[in-house]
Amino acid sequence: MPRYFVAYRKTEEPGQKPEWASFTTESEVALEAHAIRERVEKRLALFGEQLTGAGEVLWLGTSRLVEFIVQREEAPPEVSIVYGLLEDR
Repeated sequence: MPRYFVAYRKTEEPGQKPEWASFTTESEVALEAHAIRERVEKRLALFGEQLTGAGEVLWLGTSRLVEFIVQREEAPPEVSIVYGLLEDR
């Protein structure tokens, strides 16, 4: 079953510097940006966090976990959520 990497920019309180939070999922609906956004919004509500950026969602393609971590740091400020398909290795 494919596994997807999802990362989102968040803060816990206003004025705080945004940081990335990440998780993986094996859900097939993860290929759709709106489904990714819904999952992130549920996590934000659960942990009392706020999404930062303009709310844009960016597909990163297929890669290794280490490469996704680098790519998320290079995302423009308006991108709030990045996701992609993890390679098997």
